[in-house]
Amino acid sequence: RFLRIALPVAFVAFIAVIAINWNRTKIRRDKAATQPVVGTRSGETPQGEAKQFDDTQTIGGRVVSRIRAKRVVSYTSNWTTLEDVQLTIFRPNNLTYEIICPTAQFNSVTKEADAKGGVKVTSTDGIEIQTAEIKFDGNRLTNQIPVQFKIDRWTGKGGALDLDVQGETLRLFKKVNALMTPAQPTEAPMTLAGDDALFRRRENDVTFTKDVVMTRSADSARADVVIGRFTQDRHKLIGLDGNGNAQMVMSSNPQPGEDLGGKKTITCDGFNTEVGAGGEIVAIIARGGANMAHAVLDGPPQRDIVARSFRVGIANRAVSEIKAESQVVMKEFGEVQRTVQAEHVTVSFDPQAHRATFASLEGAFRYSDPKTTASAFRANYDIGNDRILLTTDPGWDATVVSDGQVVKAKQIEFAPKSQTALAKGDVIAQLSSKNSGAAADATNLFPSGKPVFVNAEQLLMRQQNKVAVFSGKVRAWQETNTILANELQLEGAGNLITARGGVQTMLYNTTADVRKTPVTSTSDQLVARKGDRRIDLLGNVTIKDETRTLTSEKASFFFDANKKIDRIEAEDKVVVAEGPTSRRGTGDKAVYVVQKKMIYVNGKPATMNDPSGSVSGEQIVFDLTRNKVQVVSPGGPTSGSYKHPG
Repeated sequence: RFLRIALPVAFVAFIAVIAINWNRTKIRRDKAATQPVVGTRSGETPQGEAKQFDDTQTIGGRVVSRIRAKRVVSYTSNWTTLEDVQLTIFRPNNLTYEIICPTAQFNSVTKEADAKGGVKVTSTDGIEIQTAEIKFDGNRLTNQIPVQFKIDRWTGKGGALDLDVQGETLRLFKKVNALMTPAQPTEAPMTLAGDDALFRRRENDVTFTKDVVMTRSADSARADVVIGRFTQDRHKLIGLDGNGNAQMVMSSNPQPGEDLGGKKTITCDGFNTEVGAGGEIVAIIARGGANMAHAVLDGPPQRDIVARSFRVGIANRAVSEIKAESQVVMKEFGEVQRTVQAEHVTVSFDPQAHRATFASLEGAFRYSDPKTTASAFRANYDIGNDRILLTTDPGWDATVVSDGQVVKAKQIEFAPKSQTALAKGDVIAQLSSKNSGAAADATNLFPSGKPVFVNAEQLLMRQQNKVAVFSGKVRAWQETNTILANELQLEGAGNLITARGGVQTMLYNTTADVRKTPVTSTSDQLVARKGDRRIDLLGNVTIKDETRTLTSEKASFFFDANKKIDRIEAEDKVVVAEGPTSRRGTGDKAVYVVQKKMIYVNGKPATMNDPSGSVSGEQIVFDLTRNKVQVVSPGGPTSGSYKHPG
C-alpha cells in the first residue's frame, strides 16, 4: 500500500504545501536580523530570510497541513531553501503524515523541488519511508540512492526511485527487495526481489522485472517478470504471475527436523497462482510455451515429468497435488526406470508424509519398463502399493505386454515390481515359451512351437513364478488344436498345463496326414506336462475319433516323437462304441492304437455287443481297418451269443 499511496501523497503534498505557503506568504527578510542573509545556493543572491517559520493551512475550517522550518531563504532565481523542515499533512480520512528532512529547496516557477540530508516519512497508519534525498521536476519524483520503507504488511528497500505523479506509478530500481508479512499468522511471509519494480496505484498491482526471485517459506520462484495483484485496500494478495524463463522450487528448504517430501522443481515459460481468502497461495499453475513445462520431484524414487502445463496445489507449506495437462510424460528412476504417458495426470501426496501416493491418468495412457509395456484409455496408479489399474471405453481393450506375453481385457490391474496381473472382462492372451513368462506351447497339447491364444473372463498372472490362471469360459487354441474349460492353469514355460471343469479338447495332431476332423474329448480335468509324451484326462472322460466313441473315468493320450497321437489308453468303466456297426465294447481298460486303427479292450470279462449278438472274454480286439472283432482269452473261457437276423 505504501508504494502506491504514501509516496504520491506524502512527497507530492510536501511539494504542493511548500508552493502554496510560499506563494501566499511572500517571504521577506527577517527585519530583526542585523546580519546579511547567508545563502546556501552557490552563485545566487538571497533576497529574503525567515527564522522559526511556522505556517498552518486550512480549507473550509479544517486544518489540512502545517509546515515548520528553522530557517527559510528566498532567492532572486525563484528558488527557496528551508532548513530543519517538518511537514504535517492531515488527510480527510483522518490519517496524518509527517515528513522530516534537514534541508529542502523549491522553485516557485518550475515547480522543481528536492529534499536532502535524510528524508523520513511516517504516518499514523504505520508508514515509514527513509531515503537520503529526493528530487521533483514538476511531474516526477526521482532519486538515484537507496530507499527504505515499511508500510502495512510490506517492508523493503530499493536502490533508486522514479515516481510519476500524474500517472500514479512508482518505479523502484537498482535492486529491489520487498517482504510481505501474511495476514494470517500461520502463513509464511513472502519476499520479492528483482532489478526493477513498478507499482501502479490505479491498477493495484506491482511488476518486478529482471532476474526476479520470489521466496516463501521452503518455496521459491524465478522469472524474467513477476506481477503481484492486490485487493482494493492493497492488504491482500489476489494473484501472482510470472513470465519468461520461470523456475519454481518447492519444499527445498524445510525447517530443521521437518520433512516436506523432498524438493520439487518446475521449469516453464510462465506461471500464475490461485490465492486463498487470506491472501495465501494455494496453487501455482505453470505453463509451457515453445518448450514443454518440466517438473522434477525428489524421491525415492525421483520422478521427471514434462507436460504443457502443471497445477501444483499447496497446503500446510507442502505440495498436496500436481496436475499435469497435455502430452504428459512421467519417468520414475527407481531400481528400474519406468515411463508413463497420458494426456491428463493428477498426482496426489500424503498430507502427513508428503510423498506421492496416488496418480490418476486419463487419455492415451502408456506404460513401459524394461520388461513390461501397457496401454489403455485411463489408469489409476497406486504408487504406495505399486499397482496400476487400467480401464478403457466400450469397443477398446486395455493391453499389457510382459516378457513378450500379451494380455488384453476390459480391465487389467498389474503390479510392475512383483510382476503380477489381474485381467477381467473379455480377456485375450497371447502366450509363447520363446519368452520367459508363463507359456503353453511346450506340451503335446499345443505342439507346433507357435504362440497359444487364450480367451477367458478373468486371468491372474504371476510372472515371477511363471503361473497364469484363466477362469470363466476359457478357450485356448494354437492354430487348430483347441481346449475349452472353466479354468486353465499354466505353470512355468509350458512345464504344466491343468484344465478343470467342463474340459473339452479338439486335437488335429493325430496322424501323419492332415486331418479334416479332430480327435475330441470331454472330461472334468486335463493335465499336460512338458517332456511327457502324454496328456491325462480325469473324470467323466469321453473321446471321439471320427465314428468311434470311448468313455471312461480316466484316459491318456500318448504321442510319438513327431508329436502325433500314437495311442489312447482308458481305464475304469470303459465303453467303446462304433456308430456305423452299432458295436459296443465294455471293459476295465482300453488301448486305442491310432496309427494302426486297432482297439484292445481288456476286462473281467470284456464284452462286445452288436445287432447280431454278443461276445465276452479277457480281451476283445477291434480291427477297424478290416471291420473285424476278435475275442482273446488265454487264461479263461470265452462266450458268445448269436441273434438270427429277422
